[in-house]
Amino acid sequence: MQGSLVDESTSVIRVLLLLTLSITMVSSASILILLSESPPLVIVFWRTLYGAIFMAAIGAARRDFSGVRRTPALVRNWPWLIGIGVVLSFHFSTWFQSLTMTSVAASVVLVDSSPIITAILSTLVLGEALRRRSWIGVVVAVLGAIVLTIGSVYTGLGPDPLGGNILALLGAFFLAVYFIGGRKYAHDLPITVYTSIVYLTAASVTLALCIVAGLEVLVFTPREIVIFIALAIFPTVLGHSVNNYLLTKVPAYVISSAVLGEPIGATLLAFLVFAEIPGWLELAGFLVILLGVGLVLADIAARERSETLSLDDTDGSESDSLGGDADSI
Repeated sequence: MQGSLVDESTSVIRVLLLLTLSITMVSSASILILLSESPPLVIVFWRTLYGAIFMAAIGAARRDFSGVRRTPALVRNWPWLIGIGVVLSFHFSTWFQSLTMTSVAASVVLVDSSPIITAILSTLVLGEALRRRSWIGVVVAVLGAIVLTIGSVYTGLGPDPLGGNILALLGAFFLAVYFIGGRKYAHDLPITVYTSIVYLTAASVTLALCIVAGLEVLVFTPREIVIFIALAIFPTVLGHSVNNYLLTKVPAYVISSAVLGEPIGATLLAFLVFAEIPGWLELAGFLVILLGVGLVLADIAARERSETLSLDDTDGSESDSLGGDADSI
């Protein structure tokens, strides 16, 4: 992706609309998790299992699995796809547990502070270097997350705010690795095939964790099933899967930075559903986070415009050069 941040096969408007959809959908995840009466690991298992089933069904309807076994990318990269599924299980497991220990606002904003990790890994692994303004925006957003964390500890929401915040930060690390993996290995496969493999792997790993922990995995109460299916459809299929698709179109830090909008939606939903009111420090952290996200997205837009103008100038210069050569002939 040398010239433009957005892949040539899609448009900036399409990317922005899909980002808005995914952020809206993932904002519901924390609320659905807390509405469930099941242990966090059990919720992770059913969310990823149903997600794998839904994505596989969509892929089968689209005939995405036809001949996929002979696809060189799958044969070459299947160990990495398994590894990404393991990372996704760890991300969900640490984050879901953190939600039961600290406030929704703190947990969600900390797990979504992954852009700083994603930016570093994108630079080191993918060669997607950040410009100075983007780095400033990411750092500002993370500073906002720190302010919000202090506020959550000060207000004392949750039985163990500090422990929950640490788990959320671990979840942020795994989320960053997950984004990088998707950016690197989702390109050459239909997104339904990629997500089916990753989600099924995550479900398998989480099932093993549940067995080791001695948890009852078979949950068939109607209320819990509705919550599990809702988690699979809204934040998973319409959230994570859309993000995985976008990872094939734009750099990983773009998705990771935009997802920082999730804490705003999740906090508003927590207020409406649980009457959970953030303190003034948490609100200050939100404002700082929004500032950081705005800086990153403004830099992306500015770079997009400058590169488009640069390409236009290059085309014009080449045309003039060809014209001059023709005249000399």
